[in-house]
Amino acid sequence: MNAPEIASELRQWILQRHPTYDPAKLTDETPLIEERLLTSIQVMDLVLFLEDVSGKPVDMTRLQKGAFATMASIRQAFFPGVGA
Repeated sequence: MNAPEIASELRQWILQRHPTYDPAKLTDETPLIEERLLTSIQVMDLVLFLEDVSGKPVDMTRLQKGAFATMASIRQAFFPGVGA
């Protein structure tokens, strides 16, 4: 899967959980936690989703602070080196 496909899948995952959120406001740098688009309860669902998309388990011990802050930070943390 390439970077645009990953971005699209992630965007869809977020918007499916927040159908009233204006899709035009959701950018790579939208603060997901501050905008309440990602809650602590949803983090584990997101991790499972990311494992499905990547096809490999997430090593939670290697996560850095801010990994779930934005769509860009999620892609950087979970799909490093994935190009277009």
